[in-house]
Amino acid sequence: MAVSFGWPFGAIAAQSPHTPHSVTLRVDNDAFDFWRMPYNRPDEDYTSGVHITYAGGDAPLWARALMRGLPACAARLASCRTGDTELGQDIYTPALWSDDPKPPPGSRPAAGWLYVESAARALSASRFDELGLTLGVTGHPSLAEFTQTLVHRVAPAYNRPTDWSNQIGFEPGVIIRYEQRRRVDIVSSAAADWGWDFIPRIGAAVGNVSTQADAGFQTRFGWHLPHPWLVDRTAASVSVLAGASEKAVARDLFLDGTTFSRGPRVGHKPFVTSGEVGVELRYRWLNVAYRVQSDSRAYAAGSAWHPWASMVGGVTFDR
Repeated sequence: MAVSFGWPFGAIAAQSPHTPHSVTLRVDNDAFDFWRMPYNRPDEDYTSGVHITYAGGDAPLWARALMRGLPACAARLASCRTGDTELGQDIYTPALWSDDPKPPPGSRPAAGWLYVESAARALSASRFDELGLTLGVTGHPSLAEFTQTLVHRVAPAYNRPTDWSNQIGFEPGVIIRYEQRRRVDIVSSAAADWGWDFIPRIGAAVGNVSTQADAGFQTRFGWHLPHPWLVDRTAASVSVLAGASEKAVARDLFLDGTTFSRGPRVGHKPFVTSGEVGVELRYRWLNVAYRVQSDSRAYAAGSAWHPWASMVGGVTFDR
C-alpha cells in the first residue's frame, strides 16, 4: 500500500518546460564570528562544516511512491515534488588554548562526520515536507583531523592548537529525518515591494548518530521577498531573518560515543536552545547569505553559549 503526504494541494498550473536546478555551498565556522577579534573567536564544539547541495528536478526514486500525483517542481507550479543530494563534513572539537594544548577535564572528544544525504520534498505555497536519508562515517575515515590540520596551517597565528588524540572512533552512520514547515504571510501582495512572513517548523531524526526532535520558527522581512521553497523568478531581493528553536536530544553520537564499542564520551544535555539571525541577497541566478547561530550548552562542561556563522553561496540554472 502506498503512503502519501496528506494535505490538499489545490489546483496545479500547467508545467513549465524549464525545471530550475541549483548548486549551493554552505560553509559553517566559528571563525566567521566577525564581530569578535580573530584571536578571540571560539574554535570548539561545532567548529566547522562544509556542505555542497544539488537541488531540483524530481524527487528521488525511493520516495516517489509517497508523492504520487505531484509533478516535479518547475516555475509557476503551486505544488510539486522535488529532491536534493548533499555531500557534507562536520567537525567537532574540544576547547584548547595556546598556552595549554590539552583540553581540560570533562571536555568533549574530537569528532568528524562525513556523509551523503538524499532528501525528498513535497511542496505547496504554505507547506513544506521533507524526508531525508543520510549515510556517513565517523572517526578517521571522516577526514576531519586531516581537514582541520590542513586549514589551521594556512593561518597558524590565528588558530589554536589541535588535539585529535581523543577522537570518536569509526562507525558507519544512518539517520532518517523528517521535517515539516508552514508559511504564514504577514505582509504580502502582488503590488507590494516589501514582504514579511512567519515560518514555524517541527522535525525529528532517528539513527545511531542522532535521535532527536525539534521545533522552532523563522521570520523573514525583505524587499521583493522570495518564496522560501517554491521556484521563484524574482530578479533581485534583499531580506533579513531571525529565528529560534528548541531541540530534545535522545542520542548524540558525537557526545555519547560510538554505539557498539568503548571509547571517549561525555554525555549530552537533554535540551538545547538555538537562536539565529541572517541576511540574504539574490540577483537573478545568484544568491549569497550570511547567518549567525548560537547554541546553548550541549554537555555538562560545554560553553553556556556557542556562536558560529555560515557563509552561503548558490547558483540557480535551467537544464
